[in-house]
Amino acid sequence: MNEFLRQSLDRTLLLMRDELRDDVDESVLIDALTETEVVLAGDAENLSSHAAQCAFVTAALLMARSGHQVTMVAPDVRLVGEQAPLKSGTLIASLLEIGRDLLPGIEFSVIASTRAVDLCVVYGDTRACIPARRTIGLNASRWSAYLHSRCPASRWDERVWPYGSLAAGALAAGEAFKASMHKIRRFARAPQHFDDVFAFSEDLRFDLAPPHAPMTSELDSFDFVSGGAIVNAALYCLSRIPRVTGAARVIEDTTSDYSNLNRYALLRRSQVFNGKVDTLRSIELGDLTLQPVPVRYDERSASQLAPLAPRVLVGVDHIPTRWFVQRMQPRWLGIGATTHWSAMTSYHERDLACGWCLHPRDDAANTLIPTVAFVSFWSGLLLASQFVRSAAGEILLPREQHAYLTPFRPESIWRAPVAPRPDCPLCGQLGGTRAA
Repeated sequence: MNEFLRQSLDRTLLLMRDELRDDVDESVLIDALTETEVVLAGDAENLSSHAAQCAFVTAALLMARSGHQVTMVAPDVRLVGEQAPLKSGTLIASLLEIGRDLLPGIEFSVIASTRAVDLCVVYGDTRACIPARRTIGLNASRWSAYLHSRCPASRWDERVWPYGSLAAGALAAGEAFKASMHKIRRFARAPQHFDDVFAFSEDLRFDLAPPHAPMTSELDSFDFVSGGAIVNAALYCLSRIPRVTGAARVIEDTTSDYSNLNRYALLRRSQVFNGKVDTLRSIELGDLTLQPVPVRYDERSASQLAPLAPRVLVGVDHIPTRWFVQRMQPRWLGIGATTHWSAMTSYHERDLACGWCLHPRDDAANTLIPTVAFVSFWSGLLLASQFVRSAAGEILLPREQHAYLTPFRPESIWRAPVAPRPDCPLCGQLGGTRAA
């Protein structure tokens, strides 16, 4: 077994064990991931736009970070717009290049297998004759993603705005991971529950936002507290906004390691053991500029970093840090988090319940957190979507303040207000709450 590959996948292996008997060997789990074969199929017409390329690249990278074998049956069209962490150039060549710098031993291919693969993902109305145990189609509009069980569908819909397309790529990654889990069903701790959790999705539509939600490329000044998986995913999404401008500080004091490769959307293997903020600063993000701040955000550093930007995005697991940022009273605070198979986000403004109301208890566990690439990505995507809509001037509905999503069933996303707690130590100083 490749030890570095095992380290790269260790948090995903922990998550898989949630559903499996204790006696299953680790090598069996790694084989299930690395023997999952996926083909991404698209033609020049369907992959000619920035939005469609966002869906293609996102699916490819998320699948590779879960250890899958990904073959690209598509023309090497010119990249349209930013696709960090890819280098500029052409779609297939750029993916082949980064594929040699992700998980050890996991690379992209352009040579299709003659045997049936586990999953074929077809983009738009591409005509693909790929032998596969299962074939799905993808499409997207500005804010919505579509998964079809019957192919082909229509030509790729959205050409410019990336968010529905990013969600479409994430949908495909979840379906590929289900195929991996099906390979080890015999080890299921509770077979009926296992079948329910990992049932393949058929036709579905996922709405990140209403169709009329505003868009903007001007993000102004904002801060990230954390340089981890959720902030990586949020930056991945924000950097794909055409002609995006903005300036952000990234406040983070730690370095990356191999266990981050499975879910840090902008991290290459050659950057492991570098400071997380240094890695993010080194990536080409167009006119979105980052200022690295290699410190931990706490009471000692807060005075030096004051004031925080009007909008702050927090992706730390450490709940007291979320409370501390909330106490600094940013005009808009977005919090992203994950728990096992689920992603969640919330936003907090002066007249809404605060971050302490939603997360009133500290989780003091100091162990590796089980997670997987597409779950962290969904949290970052939801957070980035809320942030962009706020930056565009939209008054977000209080009844959608808290979003909770299990990516295997994205159509069942749960959105709700956050109830203010009468014992909250922060809401009294932050102001009242507005009606839902």
